[in-house]
Amino acid sequence: MSGRIAATSNRPNRGGTPEAQRQRAIATRAALVGAARTLFAEFGYHSTGTTELVARAEVTRGALYHHFSDKRDLFAEVFRTVAAELVGQSNSAVAPLSGDLWPQVTGAFRHYLHLVATNEEYQRILLIDGPTVLGWTDWRALQSEFLASGMQEALRMLMDQGLVATQPTEALANMLQAALNDAALAMANTDLTAESSQVISEAFLNLLTGLRVHQSDR
Repeated sequence: MSGRIAATSNRPNRGGTPEAQRQRAIATRAALVGAARTLFAEFGYHSTGTTELVARAEVTRGALYHHFSDKRDLFAEVFRTVAAELVGQSNSAVAPLSGDLWPQVTGAFRHYLHLVATNEEYQRILLIDGPTVLGWTDWRALQSEFLASGMQEALRMLMDQGLVATQPTEALANMLQAALNDAALAMANTDLTAESSQVISEAFLNLLTGLRVHQSDR
């Protein structure tokens, strides 16, 4: 009995160690997301088939459906990746600023809208295909994952410094997110010149400035 157990325990594991399997799964998922991002940005969601996706990622169709329930599920993951990148770049652009909090907040929003206006990949995935593929409710919920909490935090800091009147941050953040979404959608879905994109950006920033409590009002 012990000999048979020993023979079984020494049998090689074709899948490798659990850690090796985990790393392969991570690499496969990353390959699928990277391939999908490239194809969705270049051809759009509806013009990209799963055959092209698995070929670009160099994985099997079984691997696709192991990691994602369907193409829409994969698109949602690409959406999260791109949205996180956009918000991260916007925040990083103002990270070196110090002192007055107001320029940091307005600068992050300005940079966000500048990236939307100048990056066709962001436009296609987040603002053109995003609402139609995901549906308005799911699209807005995904946007909120990356915008709402940051907006609430920024508003709380502005209120703490007396730059914005104290009020419920969640409701105000939701309204600002809606305005930011509309500004970004206008940029992505209209053939705008650089000048008209600037007008949209300034309109949103003017709306934000309207919240500011000036020294004479304190």
